[in-house]
Amino acid sequence: MKKIVIYGCGIGADVATRYIRSDKEDKICAYTADANYISNNNFMDLPLVAFEDIERQYPPDDYLMFIPLGSKAMNHLRAEKYQLAKDKGYTLYSYVSSKSFLHCDIDCGENCFILEGQAINFDVKIGNNVVMWSSNHVGDRTIIGDHVWLSSHVTIAGDATIKDYCFLGINATIANNIVLEQDTFVGATCFITKSTKKGEVYMQQGTKSCLNDSLAFCKMLDASHKL
Repeated sequence: MKKIVIYGCGIGADVATRYIRSDKEDKICAYTADANYISNNNFMDLPLVAFEDIERQYPPDDYLMFIPLGSKAMNHLRAEKYQLAKDKGYTLYSYVSSKSFLHCDIDCGENCFILEGQAINFDVKIGNNVVMWSSNHVGDRTIIGDHVWLSSHVTIAGDATIKDYCFLGINATIANNIVLEQDTFVGATCFITKSTKKGEVYMQQGTKSCLNDSLAFCKMLDASHKL
């Protein structure tokens, strides 16, 4: 059983706590946050300790740290806190849901948060500080770098490379043999068929309404089924 200190006292820490408690035997012992974000000394009925002092009460020789922060600033904020924890001497905890479809033991680094329903093929490599929300597909021999965020239902074909600090939105699709260079932003539903350049942004135009009367549309569909 691993003993864990979670960084954060907001929604990320709340979600991480529920996943770990429902799926693992590891023990969450405390929470930590920067002192200026702390208004009381507990969170979710456990101690909340200033990050500036955390190693004195929960030393890195005895505890792992987990930093389930979001994708703010293209994951650079999460990467900054990750490095600060490493500088204090902590090994970072990774959560991989037991409810995923893995063809072999997953090869991932520290501080990964990999939720349920992943379909991960053979010889996939996942770096440090990677978040994979629910139900993504990652094809054979794909390499995912450090500090990456995959939203839900992302499809990555085989032999792709996702470099550091990339963000992939819901239902994004990456074709075979594609390289997403560092800091690439791929918006929801985008289909990437060629390799990107560093810092590029891909956005799908918003879907527009074709009618303004859904009841009339359903009646038309019903009528067509009777023909």
